[in-house]
Amino acid sequence: MYIIRKEIFYTGVLMSTKSMFTAALMAVAVVFSGAWAQGTATAVVPVKVNVAANVEFAPITGVSGTGTSGTVTANVQKNFTIGLSTGYDPGNITKVSYLPSGGLMPEVKYSRGNITLNLPAQSYLNAVISLYSISGKRILSGNASASKSISSSNVPAGVYLLSVRGAGSNSFTTRLAHSGDRLNINAAFAGIDNTVLSKSGDYGRWEITVSADGYFTETRTIKPDEGTNPVETFELRQPAANTRANFTETVGNVSFDMIYVQGGSFTIGCTANSGCPADASPVSGVTVSEYYIGKTEVTVGLWNAVMGTTCTSGPGVYCPSTSGSYTNMNWYDAMEFACKLSQKTGRNYRMTTEAEWEYAAKNHLSSLQKIDASEEWAYNSWLSTHAGGTDPVGQASGAYTQKTRRDASVPSGDNINGRLIRSIDGIGPALRLAVSAGTDYPPGYVPPCNLHQPEVVGEPVNSYRDPRWITGDNAQWEPSGAITIGNFKIRVWEDGTAEKTDTSYYPAGYTYTSGQWFTSNNIAFVFVPSSGNSGLTKYAYIFLDESQGSLITDKSFMNGGFIGRIEKKSVNNSRAKPNVSGLKTGAQLASEAGPDYAMVDMVNIPQSAKGQDQRLLDGPNQGWFQDNRQAGGVHHYRKDVDADEFRFTVNELGRNSRTILANGSWFTVNNIFLRVTHSNGYICDYLYAVDSDGTFYHNSFMGYERGDFRMFKKTPNGGDVFSATCGNLCDNEIPKGQGASFYATDQKQGQSTFVPAPCPPGGCQ
Repeated sequence: MYIIRKEIFYTGVLMSTKSMFTAALMAVAVVFSGAWAQGTATAVVPVKVNVAANVEFAPITGVSGTGTSGTVTANVQKNFTIGLSTGYDPGNITKVSYLPSGGLMPEVKYSRGNITLNLPAQSYLNAVISLYSISGKRILSGNASASKSISSSNVPAGVYLLSVRGAGSNSFTTRLAHSGDRLNINAAFAGIDNTVLSKSGDYGRWEITVSADGYFTETRTIKPDEGTNPVETFELRQPAANTRANFTETVGNVSFDMIYVQGGSFTIGCTANSGCPADASPVSGVTVSEYYIGKTEVTVGLWNAVMGTTCTSGPGVYCPSTSGSYTNMNWYDAMEFACKLSQKTGRNYRMTTEAEWEYAAKNHLSSLQKIDASEEWAYNSWLSTHAGGTDPVGQASGAYTQKTRRDASVPSGDNINGRLIRSIDGIGPALRLAVSAGTDYPPGYVPPCNLHQPEVVGEPVNSYRDPRWITGDNAQWEPSGAITIGNFKIRVWEDGTAEKTDTSYYPAGYTYTSGQWFTSNNIAFVFVPSSGNSGLTKYAYIFLDESQGSLITDKSFMNGGFIGRIEKKSVNNSRAKPNVSGLKTGAQLASEAGPDYAMVDMVNIPQSAKGQDQRLLDGPNQGWFQDNRQAGGVHHYRKDVDADEFRFTVNELGRNSRTILANGSWFTVNNIFLRVTHSNGYICDYLYAVDSDGTFYHNSFMGYERGDFRMFKKTPNGGDVFSATCGNLCDNEIPKGQGASFYATDQKQGQSTFVPAPCPPGGCQ
C-alpha cells in the first residue's frame, strides 16, 4: 500500500471493501496520530549570479511555504530547496501527482459539503463511489458519472471514509471531515490519454532577492513547481558613478533629465495665513536626504520605450503625443514601470515621496517643468496630516491602501503644498521619477520590483461559509492602512465559531464577544453573537486578495460598525478558542436571520431577486452627498436616486467640473448588492449599506477604485454645503439621460470587477 500526500491510500491489488476500509483507517491512525495535517512538497530552484551574492527565497503575502537563504559563488550554479505547503485540509485540492508506475493520480476536493473527484478516464470511467461512516456503515453509493452527482440531503457532521473502486486493481480511499447537512459527490474525467487535469504545483508567487555589496539588489517573482525548476540567472549591476550633478538618461531613442537635489530640512505643508487645504497643516523639521528628481514627468514616449508598448492610429483610435505626460496608469503600473526602467539602466528609479516632491517644488521650482501645474503620484499612504522626521514614507509603506497624489495649491507665493487622496487603483496622475543619491532607497521604502498588484484568486462556490474568512487559532482579521473608522478584530473557525475583539471604548483592555458566523452570496459576512440575532452585524465585503479585504457595515460606529480595509495577520494569541454551545450550520443561521441572507444565483440573477431598496430613494429636492472638505479633499460626490434612474457624479469646485461615474436603470439584491446599467450596456456594481443614522455607504467593484468606500448623507438642494463644494453644479438634481461614464470605454480599469460566486452543484436556493 502506497501512502500518497498523507491523505490518499492506494492499493496495489483489489481488496474487499471492508479490508480496504480497515487498512485505510489503520494508516490514518499511524500517519496523522489523530490530527489532520497539512501536506508538504519541495521545490528545487537553481540560481546563478554573476558575482558572489546573498540569495533569499520568501513566499509573497498570502502564500504558504518555508523559505530559505544562502550564498552563491560568482558564476557557479547552486540549488536552493524551499518547502511548498499544499495547505491541505478538508477544503483544499490534493495536488495531481504520479504513482510509482507512472499512472496519473486522481484529485479530490472537499468544500463545505461538495466533493469533487477529477479522475483519469481509463481507470475510473465507471468507478463505484461509496461513502462509509467510521463504524463501517455505507452512507452513499453510486457509479462515477460526469452528468449527475451522488448526494444525500442530511448527512450528519463527522469523519467519513470515501472509497473509489475503478477498473482492474485501481482503487483508493481517503478520509474527510464533513460539516453536516447536504453532501454531494461529483465526478469529472481527464481524457483517455490521461492528460493532467491541472498544473501540479501552483503554489503561488515567491520572491527571490539577490544582493551583493557594491551592487544593486535585484528581486524577481517566480511561481515554483514541485521538483527541479528552471535555472534563475541574475546579472547584478553596479551603480553608475555618482557625480552629484544633473545627468541625462537614455532608453532606446528617448532621453530624459534628472536634477540633483542636495537635500535639507524644511517645513512641509502650508504656512500661509489663509487659503490652506485642511490636510496641509505645517510640520517643521522634515529632512530629505540628497536625491535626483525628474525634470519632467514621464512622457508617453519614455513609457513606450521602457514598457515596449506602441500605439497605431486608425479609425476611432487616438494616439497621444509621445512628448506629453503619460497618465493612463495606476499606482502599481507606475511601480512596474520604475522596476523595468531600473533593470534597463542600473539605477534604482522610483516614485518620489511626498516630502521629496514638496521640497523640490518649493526649492527648485525653476529647474522643474509642470510640477506646479498637474497631479502626480507620490509614494506615501494617505494620512490626514503630513508625516515628519527624516525621509518619511508614511504609514503602511507599500501596502494596498489609499495613496497620496500631489498637485500645486499655491495660496501665497511659491508655497506649493497641494496633496490629494487617491485610490491605489485609480488612473490619471502623472509620474515624476526619483533616484536616491547616497543609498539604494529611503529607509522603509519598498523597492518597486517588490510591489505587485494583488491577485484575486478564483471565487469560491456560493455557500453560507466563504472559506476565505477562516483564520483558526493563530490569526485574526484586523484593520489595515491609514483610513479606517470603527473597530474590527475577529477570529473565525471552520466549524462556525467566531470571536470578536472590541477595543474602541475599553482603553483599559479588550472585550471579547463570542458567537457564530455565516456568509451570504460571498458578499456579506455576518457575525451572530451568542446573545442572539438582536446583536447580529452584517459586513459587506470585497476581497482584494487572499489576505486583504474591504468592509462596510449597516451599523453606526458607536454601535459596533466598521468601514475600511482589513488584513489577515498572524497573532501570538494565548486565548483558547471559545466554547460556543449549540453551533448551527451557515444555512441555519442565514435562514434564521431572514430573507435578506438567502442564497441567490448571482451569475444569472433571477428577476424575483431584483428589487429596489426604498431607503436609497432621495426625492426631488435633495441628494446624497459626500463632503470631503474636512479630509482636505477637493473632489465631492453626489448621488440622485429615482425609481427610473440612478445617477452618481464626482464634482470639483475649483475646476467647475461634474463627471458621471454611474447612471442608468438600477436594482438591488438582498439590500446589499447594487447594480446600475446604462442604456449602452455599461454596468457599475457596488455593495452598499444604510445605517440607523441614515448614512448611505458603498463599497466599489469598479476597476478604478476596487474596494474603495464612500459615505453619503441626504442634503437639501441649494444648501450652503453644495455651494461651498461644487457651486451651482450641485445646487440642483443631476440631469437625467446623460451619456455613460468616460470609464465605459476603458477596458483596463473602467469596468466592474465583480465576479459572482457560482452556485453549488445542488443549485442556489
